[in-house]
Amino acid sequence: MNTLRTCNAWRGNANCLACDGQENSFFAGLSPDAVAGLHIDVVNTSCSSGAALYTRGEKAEDMWVLRTGVVKLLAQSWDGDARIVRVLKPGDVAGIEGLLAGTFAHTAIAVGEVHACRTPIRAVRQLCLEHASFQWNLMQRWQNTLQETEQWLVDMTSTGAAARVRMARLLLHLRDGESNRVYNFSREDLGLMLGTTIETASRIIAAFLRERLLVRREPGSRFYDADIVRLEMVAQER
Repeated sequence: MNTLRTCNAWRGNANCLACDGQENSFFAGLSPDAVAGLHIDVVNTSCSSGAALYTRGEKAEDMWVLRTGVVKLLAQSWDGDARIVRVLKPGDVAGIEGLLAGTFAHTAIAVGEVHACRTPIRAVRQLCLEHASFQWNLMQRWQNTLQETEQWLVDMTSTGAAARVRMARLLLHLRDGESNRVYNFSREDLGLMLGTTIETASRIIAAFLRERLLVRREPGSRFYDADIVRLEMVAQER
């Protein structure tokens, strides 16, 4: 990771997702003065594609609020096989489990270039001790994370659904907000998310492209353009 600059969002920089005061911001419920008064050492960092923000079992000293880009979380099964168990998008927090567990539960890998606000866990703990509103914000985030993880498990591992149906559900999970853009992951990553082979993932994506459920953007783009309505129909097995 390369340091870009020290975060000064509480002094008027409205571009930082961590501190702009929106409902999904990490510091929601805190006044700019409260954040500034704590002298939190938040650092805007960049991470190149394929680099690890942290690894499973590593001592947790920081967490990352994603500003741009996406991060895949990898876990290992009992036999050592890797599986992507969640994808984090802008506004999400990577490493939040370290606040209580003390170590990271997953390995977090950047997909494309990622910019994030790295926040020391010691500073977050201080916020929790002194500001009840911030504690409430954290509980909401944990609840949202739990719900998303449970839904991911249901949608991606349903044994009664065809791989094509599960792929459509996965692509909807990979949607960029409410837009018609879907993050473009490698076929290997898609296979790891669905628990299928690379060949199966490639075949289904190729079919979606032929049917124009997905449309390639300019070369090198991290996104597909997607027909969201038709993808939802496939996901609902209609």
